Amino acid sequence: MKQSAKLLEVKPLRDISREPKVKNRSDRGEKTHTIALVPADYVPILWKDVEFQLRKAVARSKGRWSMESLYQSIVTGHQHLWVAFNTDKEIDGVGTTELVNYPHKRMLCIQFLGGKNFNDWVWDMVDKYNDWAKDNHCSGIEATAREGFWKWLKQDGYEKSYVVYEKRID
Repeated sequence: MKQSAKLLEVKPLRDISREPKVKNRSDRGEKTHTIALVPADYVPILWKDVEFQLRKAVARSKGRWSMESLYQSIVTGHQHLWVAFNTDKEIDGVGTTELVNYPHKRMLCIQFLGGKNFNDWVWDMVDKYNDWAKDNHCSGIEATAREGFWKWLKQDGYEKSYVVYEKRID
């Protein structure tokens, strides 16, 4: 684990959640990115190229997750790591998902999302998530996200089920 601790010192990218305008799904233009599911045994090789893109999303978990716990969840196969490669083979976007089995249904849960040039790849990643959920016999997809993500999630047919409020008790 010494290797993953060293990797935490990478400079963070711009926060994609603050992008000023979310493109409409219908305005997305031609495909510019390849979305790939990373096999768990390749995660240690790729981690240095993706962890900084997930850092701000993990920070928003308010202590529920750390970079180390996310890394462990991915390498053990509990979560899945997805990457968006641009035409120059650079990673612009990263996401994680998890298959969650409830007593009466199975859902694909979008856990974390980060990167740059969000509008260039997010719809392609959402399409891959939809296919992955169908391939894994899920009843649907769920995501916990900040309020701003509603601008684009509603375009893909998501319903706002509830809002999470929290209070810290010291």
